Amino acid sequence: MPTQTAERQELCEVINTLSDVAIGKLANYIDFLRYEDRMEELEDAEDIAYIEACKDEPTISFEDVLAKHEAEHGPLD
Repeated sequence: MPTQTAERQELCEVINTLSDVAIGKLANYIDFLRYEDRMEELEDAEDIAYIEACKDEPTISFEDVLAKHEAEHGPLD
């Protein structure tokens, strides 16, 4: 398996053989991949901020929620 540097070099060599039309398509795909990576980073940052903001809020276990629901509405079927 090639190293990442060797793999990048191989990709550069292949890219250099592409037509201008194919390069345009590749550029669009690269833009999409960058956008996708950025969105994942933003979503991760948003999740971390939410968790941090809510870390001191009281928690309720699922068992407590289920018990309250069953007390109010009867057992789940």
